[in-house]
Amino acid sequence: MPRIPDSDKALLYHARNATPFVSKDGEPCASLPAHLDARNVHPIRSAEFRDWLTNNFFSEFQAPPPVGAYRAAIRTLESQARYGDFPTQKFDRRISFEGDPYAPSKIILDLAADSGDLLEITSNGWRTASNLKHCFRRSNTTLPLPAPQSPISTDSLRPFLNVSTDADFARCLSWLAASLRPTGPYPILVLTGPAGSGKSFLARALRALVDPSTVPIRRIPARDRDLLRLAFCNWMLVFDLVHRIGPKLSETLCALSSGDAYEIPQSDLRNPLVFQISRPIILIAPHDETQRAWIPPRTLANRTITVDCPRLVAPKPEAYLWKKFEEIRAAVFTTLCEAVSTSLRRIHDVDLENITRFPDCAAWTAAAAPALGLGESEVIEPFTTRTAIWTGADPLRDAIHALLEVNPTWTGQATDLLNHLRDRVPDSALPRTPKGLSQALDRMPGIYVTHIKGAHGQRSLTVRRTGGASQQSDAVESTTS
Repeated sequence: MPRIPDSDKALLYHARNATPFVSKDGEPCASLPAHLDARNVHPIRSAEFRDWLTNNFFSEFQAPPPVGAYRAAIRTLESQARYGDFPTQKFDRRISFEGDPYAPSKIILDLAADSGDLLEITSNGWRTASNLKHCFRRSNTTLPLPAPQSPISTDSLRPFLNVSTDADFARCLSWLAASLRPTGPYPILVLTGPAGSGKSFLARALRALVDPSTVPIRRIPARDRDLLRLAFCNWMLVFDLVHRIGPKLSETLCALSSGDAYEIPQSDLRNPLVFQISRPIILIAPHDETQRAWIPPRTLANRTITVDCPRLVAPKPEAYLWKKFEEIRAAVFTTLCEAVSTSLRRIHDVDLENITRFPDCAAWTAAAAPALGLGESEVIEPFTTRTAIWTGADPLRDAIHALLEVNPTWTGQATDLLNHLRDRVPDSALPRTPKGLSQALDRMPGIYVTHIKGAHGQRSLTVRRTGGASQQSDAVESTTS
């Protein structure tokens, strides 16, 4: 029998406290002691596990382990993970569950605190617990969630969410509740509005309630693989300055909303690791005068919930807002946990019909509605109305829809409407003539135009919103009298 070098033995000896196992995705992992009642889990080939093993060796020998010994130890631990006595376990990010993913018996939230405690939510309530059996991934940007305390009304969030209507506020709450489901599909929340409307603060606040991070907002990547890599490292994704999205990224966003595959190549001629990923996503889409109008593909638009943020009349410093928000964050987070518990208790009693988009999310949020302080019709509205769908960044269209929010119909001459819009729409996005405006209205999705010719030859038009049909393909009717 060949002699095993002492350094190899020493390195394996220092790895004795690691419990090797294989995740359900087929990745060799190790559970490491963190505290008396907690353990941390890392992939065996990760930098975190390598640092832990190297530090253990260095603490005794005051020298780094030989490269050959390190490679031998890693291969030995991987073989123990695959062929040892420890069972396969789930390895989740931020949210895990027990039972059926669509109607789980328990949801587990990783608080990401130094104590290693978890938050277990059942139909009977929630409680903090020591983590001795659940496995969670964490990236170097993951921040801890606050310790739960007494819940408060969701109305306490209103001063921090600059939205146009009560319906928009309910859409934010519905999306938050849906983001705490343990499995997709998840709707994509789109925050629209001009500069200075608090969109970025709103996005940061929503993420801080579920998945706080040192880097809460990013620019959307140029490549779909980079987008998947971000999804692998985060539970929630927030992208700013979204003016237009290419076909490949649009497809990837749709796939991440429903569930996409992420592949990691492996060395030693092993099969690649394949992970199924679905994530809650926020897109911040500002109204920008310098950008051309853009309508997202229907496949992407149909997966969105839109919230409009009006320009702030009296903006306050973000430092002041964050200080006030932190004072209520733990209590609002607890309210969301109560909503999850309520949903687990009522989900089997909810029977919704004619939900064309995200029916599972609609049922989940409808079951959670009492804890959110909303009615069932309010929380399922984003999943049933076509006005919740994002139709892109078109200042003219947005101004017309805003006009029809005040009055359901507008009647008059195209010249008067054009003059009315000059103070609200950038010149670059406004037709130059009344005839051009009339033609633009005929092509505008979600708008129904009736052209009228009077007895003396004067022409006028009536503009109103269409209802029920898709905003991407609404018919435009013209009549002459």
